[in-house]
Amino acid sequence: MKILSSSGNGTSSGSHNGLHDIEICTERINILEKMGDKITQSFEEMLGRGSITASIEYDFGRLADNVDSILDRAHALSRQLRRVTRRPLREAKEFDTANRKEMIHLVQIGLTQLRAFRKLLTIAGTNRNQAIELAREIEQLEEEGDDVKDAMLDELYGSWEKLDYASFHNYLETTIEADDILDLCEDASDLVITVMKALGA
Repeated sequence: MKILSSSGNGTSSGSHNGLHDIEICTERINILEKMGDKITQSFEEMLGRGSITASIEYDFGRLADNVDSILDRAHALSRQLRRVTRRPLREAKEFDTANRKEMIHLVQIGLTQLRAFRKLLTIAGTNRNQAIELAREIEQLEEEGDDVKDAMLDELYGSWEKLDYASFHNYLETTIEADDILDLCEDASDLVITVMKALGA
């Protein structure tokens, strides 16, 4: 959110476009992504030493990969926004303003979804009904995000004549990266429910 806000506040001059704030945020995300890789590796090693069934071990492994992929996508999105801020594209200003507003909306949906997923992980195995309700909420948020993404892509393809190739590709890539986070979060919540049911929780 802070990266999107900062990258939209300036001019073509690096000293006035929030680049410093974006660099700080991107580096923080980079550190978190590396921490996520280490946690995923440790978790997978722990699974390999456990005494659980192969199917449950497989689902736990997929869950860890999905959560790690969320961090990977967030990292990729932040780097792309930093890249564009360093070398501003020749995009249509009116289109860029509208796109940034919708991108912030998409990211806000993702943050709400991730908060629900964190709560799901906390109560999984202790409150089946609440866990299932949270999974449904995460699914609904993913569907809401799909609607936002589709509207953004419709607007993008309808505005191709206003954009050069680099700008078009940037908007397409960042929209898909942001939506992927929502998809991965829904997949991860489904896996939590699958593991809960397999364990009889």
